[in-house]
Amino acid sequence: MSKIVYRYFFDFADGQEKWLNSMAECGFRLKKCGKISYIFDECQPNEYEYAVEYVGHKAYSQAKDYRGYLESMGFRTFTKNMNLNYSYGKVKLRPYASGMGRIAASPGGYNKELLILEKKRDGKSFELHTDLADKLDIYRWIKRAYTWAVLMILLLGTMTFIPNTSPISDIMILTVRVLLLIAGGLLLIPLIKYSSLIKCLKDEGKIYE
Repeated sequence: MSKIVYRYFFDFADGQEKWLNSMAECGFRLKKCGKISYIFDECQPNEYEYAVEYVGHKAYSQAKDYRGYLESMGFRTFTKNMNLNYSYGKVKLRPYASGMGRIAASPGGYNKELLILEKKRDGKSFELHTDLADKLDIYRWIKRAYTWAVLMILLLGTMTFIPNTSPISDIMILTVRVLLLIAGGLLLIPLIKYSSLIKCLKDEGKIYE
């Protein structure tokens, strides 16, 4: 029997990963995921476990090769979006990425910034990155993505205060400001979280030196 759940995660990496594992603990295995939808099949509780990998900084070809590598290791994989764009045939600039990863097209790497990985629970740690430098690198890319998102919301909010730039009513402008404030706050929380994780890992690295 299938179960469908609609959710969106502002903490797209750690928050989504914890939720997927909590679903698996309750006996639900991920079957398919959409923009905000997750379809689960029933399974034995704690039979599977999940990890969420951020690949939004990679070029599409690199992310595709990386996904193939993970699948060759026995992981079941799903691509997942960070944003809520529903259009097709778009080209998006990702200033927080590197190289060709700065440009994402649909079809291509657009709305495929995340990989969800599944494996059967075997008692072994499900950590893709055990090296301190690798963890720091991933968290820095995630932090960069959140930083750009918060800056863009701040820019949009600032534009609403420029007089005579929009034909919409004052009530609508106020509504937009409130929505931007809420979205900015929800994005600021994980930004602070990953900044703190980076600091902790840096401190940990100093201990090992």
